[in-house]
Amino acid sequence: MLGGPPRKSWRECIRNFTWAWHTVIMGTGGTSALVHAFPYWNGSPAIKVVTLMVFCLNLLLFVLFTGATVARYIMFPDTWLKMIRHPTQGPLMGAFPAGATTLINIALVAHQEWNFGGTGFLYTLWGCWWLDSIVSYLIAFGMLHAMMVEQKHALDTMTAFWLLPAISLIVASSTGGLLSIALKAQSMELAISTALFSLTMVIIGLSLALMMITVYLARLVISGPPEKLLVLSSFVALGPFGQGGYSLLINGQNLSEILPLYVSGTFPEAGGQIIFSFCFCGAYILWSMGICWIIISSNSILSVLRNEGAIPFSITYQGLIFPNAVFALLSIKLGNVLNSDIFRGFGAAWTVIVFILWLSIFARTSLAVIDRSIFVAPDIVVPLLPLEFTDSIKPAGTSHTISIHQSSFT
Repeated sequence: MLGGPPRKSWRECIRNFTWAWHTVIMGTGGTSALVHAFPYWNGSPAIKVVTLMVFCLNLLLFVLFTGATVARYIMFPDTWLKMIRHPTQGPLMGAFPAGATTLINIALVAHQEWNFGGTGFLYTLWGCWWLDSIVSYLIAFGMLHAMMVEQKHALDTMTAFWLLPAISLIVASSTGGLLSIALKAQSMELAISTALFSLTMVIIGLSLALMMITVYLARLVISGPPEKLLVLSSFVALGPFGQGGYSLLINGQNLSEILPLYVSGTFPEAGGQIIFSFCFCGAYILWSMGICWIIISSNSILSVLRNEGAIPFSITYQGLIFPNAVFALLSIKLGNVLNSDIFRGFGAAWTVIVFILWLSIFARTSLAVIDRSIFVAPDIVVPLLPLEFTDSIKPAGTSHTISIHQSSFT
């Protein structure tokens, strides 16, 4: 047909609305947090205005995307099992609680630094965080079970999207640390319970993520970079390093202040500082591993560009923003902890790169939404051939038999 395929109806767009869209929330939320943490002119009206503008946009997108997600599974209930059983789309559920957590972060900033809301608002955010943490645990271990029982995987088809359920735990842990700091003025008991729960979450999340990243590196070595449409997901592996290191610094620094006060007389006074020292070492190791993974991911993408040409625009481009945003955030936090202009400068430069990346990808995504070409759900694509068959074809006039076999489609 001239002019390309017909434009999708909005009903069809909802049917093709996947969990991948919540990576837009993650990226936009990470960008707003990064703008707020910018090490220069921090606290200026311009920084505050940009932070609030990006936050309000993100809140609007969260409401729209959550509504579209709910509508998809109500209008097309058969897509739920298809999504759960799909090896790429299922793990993307982790983007939902991770994106929601970024909204809590900026709302907490508004409360603590800009005096928005009272004590009730703080406890509301705390309650939302507990709900988000429970959802993160359910998705992390529920999806891990689905990956083992419901989905079919092979090393050469593995993607970095496996990491998203674990990343949701790591993201929630850093928010818990920030809430714990805010709660100290209200209740030291609630503050320490929140901090310890958060530290447990980041340890569990990092444990799962590091094991999966090891497998993913083996996949790259054995089978090469992912296919063109998925190679950008290589940067998703940067997320646990950046967010995990940031969470360790937040929770470690917080516990170094809380523990001697809360358990005075029974806990060694230097114990909190020792915990913070271990957390700092872990954060610096993760930052260093992040540098390593930036090089690996960039090489993978450049290899595909060189061998296969340009990468078509799709929703997977959004996966570039959040990992780089949290890595910049970790760099800035290390600069603050070490009082290092080098880390601050590096974090500021990376922030500018991320902000430009976010603007360009967001603009391209908006254009693709207008023409509705971006709404594609791999979990509902109908295969052209049956899932498994073996047939023999004997061309006319020959004595040769051609055997055709197809075992699986993704």
